[in-house]
Amino acid sequence: MLPVPGPSPGSRPRSGAVLTLRPMRPDDLPLVTRWLSAPHVAPWYLAGSSVEEEAEDLRRSVAGEQAVHVLMVAEGEVPVGWCQWYLCGDDSGWAAEIGADPADVGIDYAVGDAGRVGRGVGTALITELVHLIRAHQPRVAVMADPDERNVASRRVLEKNGFELVAVKAIPSEPTDDPMAIYRLAAPPG
Repeated sequence: MLPVPGPSPGSRPRSGAVLTLRPMRPDDLPLVTRWLSAPHVAPWYLAGSSVEEEAEDLRRSVAGEQAVHVLMVAEGEVPVGWCQWYLCGDDSGWAAEIGADPADVGIDYAVGDAGRVGRGVGTALITELVHLIRAHQPRVAVMADPDERNVASRRVLEKNGFELVAVKAIPSEPTDDPMAIYRLAAPPG
């Protein structure tokens, strides 16, 4: 099991509240499960899977059964979303399909609270997540692969300096929909 990162120092979305990340706990799972079926999340997170499958995957990560760091995102004291990061080499087949180096880090994320969508929370979330990753893995590139139609997610990545490297279906994913593969280069040095 990989070490679980502590809370992040926080950044500010346009709403002005401080955004922080902390390790997800078992008591967070009911809220995240509700968010998974929300109309603004489900089309992107459940393509080819179910709420139950995704919730079980999160439960296994929280329990330390998978080498995935799952984190809750809070704006001030209010939970607003979740995210996760993992070494691409832990799934070498998927890493090869998206063109990731095994040492790269992959990320997934969602703003679960519909009232926070479009207010800068997603951009601040990615800023914080990259900051946290780089505190643990200073010299890695970061990869993300949202559905190509998820314009909001793609815009958030681009605002954080990620570059589009490919748009294609990924054979190991549970959907045939093309994914937009983004990469944030490792810092120089």
